Amino acid sequence: MKLIRTAFRNCAIVTLPVFACTQSYAQINISCDSINRPALASFDFTEDISRWGTQESFDLDSTHYKIRNISVNRLPIFDEESEDENNAAFRWINRVHTPTHEKVILHQLLFEKGSEVNSQILSENERLLRQQKYAADAKIRVLNKCGDEVDLEVVTREVWTLVPGLSFHSSGGDNSLEFGIRDSNALGTGQRVSAFYSSDTNRNSYKLSFENPNIGSTHRILKTKAEKSSDGFHYLADYSLPFHSLDAREAWRFSFESTKEIIPQYQLGKKITDVQRDKENLEISRGFSAGLKDGIAQRFVIGLRKDKYNYSRSNRLQSPQTMPQDLNLIYPFVEFESIEDKFALAYNISQIHRTEDLAKGKQLRFSIGYDPTGDQHLVLQGNASDTLLSQPKMLLQWKADWYGRWNRQDNAWEDTLINYDLDFHRGQTEKRTLYLGLSASKAIHLNSSQQLTLGGSNGLRGFESHYLNGDALLKFTIEERYFSDYQLLQLLRVGYAGFVDVGKVYGDPQWGADRVYKNVGLGLRLAPSKTDEGRIIHIDLAYPIGANILGGKSLQLVVEAKTSF
Repeated sequence: MKLIRTAFRNCAIVTLPVFACTQSYAQINISCDSINRPALASFDFTEDISRWGTQESFDLDSTHYKIRNISVNRLPIFDEESEDENNAAFRWINRVHTPTHEKVILHQLLFEKGSEVNSQILSENERLLRQQKYAADAKIRVLNKCGDEVDLEVVTREVWTLVPGLSFHSSGGDNSLEFGIRDSNALGTGQRVSAFYSSDTNRNSYKLSFENPNIGSTHRILKTKAEKSSDGFHYLADYSLPFHSLDAREAWRFSFESTKEIIPQYQLGKKITDVQRDKENLEISRGFSAGLKDGIAQRFVIGLRKDKYNYSRSNRLQSPQTMPQDLNLIYPFVEFESIEDKFALAYNISQIHRTEDLAKGKQLRFSIGYDPTGDQHLVLQGNASDTLLSQPKMLLQWKADWYGRWNRQDNAWEDTLINYDLDFHRGQTEKRTLYLGLSASKAIHLNSSQQLTLGGSNGLRGFESHYLNGDALLKFTIEERYFSDYQLLQLLRVGYAGFVDVGKVYGDPQWGADRVYKNVGLGLRLAPSKTDEGRIIHIDLAYPIGANILGGKSLQLVVEAKTSF
């Protein structure tokens, strides 16, 4: 009896949940520490995060802890305890919303009850949960520590996923409209369905898509898309098992994509020619990895790809003087990927008051394939990124990607494009940031259907879309960014930007090359906080400055949705 009284007294002191006190006599003398209380609806996911990057510790050292209990806490869309969100409309949305099934969240975990975890596993699993469309944010918390055992709480913020989609994009004379309906968490299952109609300057399209991101709780993914457009079609079927975690040991993929479309070419923002392209891409591949070793995950993929491109004249505009040559490649390939397990949590860098996962380590993916037939093509593609500087109020990162073909018969590069971006963030206050961005691209022997362009949303916001094109481009952006605490109707977080864009392309002067172009502008940023979209709506007004502007000057409105501020 004295032993039982002691056990109850210890549990009362640390205010443990009831289940924490129902231990066997062999365990009853283990002391328990209460680390956190279960999260409430008002839980702030960024409360304990430094704006410029915090390494999550989970109150655990490097020792592995055994999981005694896992609880899933799905916070409602609206916090009814908050005066700003406690109204009839928001309460009704909370009631009719179908919450994500608990098992859907549990199946995304890299651990289960009885297994062992440490800070690295928990941090990575948080990142995986934040990538899911059914959660606005996610956090894994340690509720109790009892010796070498822990009780975990998986906290997610529900979002409204069944929405009528309506989007409008305007950039330098290019306007597009899209409307339909989508659900990125159909009936709480995590599956994604959508049906849309879209219209832009190139085509009108009807689109259907379906995605199951975790078939049978095995991390296998199925994606299907079907699109019928005024100038062709687009079909996709992709069934894969990706490397779902840094310690994953295998992956495979079966993918087929077929597209028929008309591709326009531009001069000073105006369409002058176009080409019809029929494209087929096929991939069958298998991946292997030894898992996460010494903080680095290295992966190898081998497979077979087919890239088929057929070009023909369209009935809309005249064709280029030289038509692109057809291409039919079937080649084995080898791919290498390396990811450094070096991440941090941040906010108000690329998003507005939303947890951001900063990749601070080196990442590289490189693929090489060879088709021995015909002109004997060597196909290379990949991407790389790294963080050069990360400290309070300063962040400097770079990234690059490339695709190219080496024609051994002609000893020349074909359809080769290399892109490089350098981003610098300098914090001024908790809400203001000076952003500097440098972008460079180099094209080598693009076929006549392709162009390297600058203008509108893809660079110079004070000019028409595709205003400039050439063999290489350089663009520099300065932005003063302000991240406010204001929420419009409790649905949209608001930010502001003032910017200057400077750009130049290199090549033939008749395409606007070899001059420096500049614009100034102001922008409004709206970030939906209650839906599944991690995108930010950009509304920018920009005006060209300087002399010798080809085609004259006019105020440009750019409205679009991007993945970052």
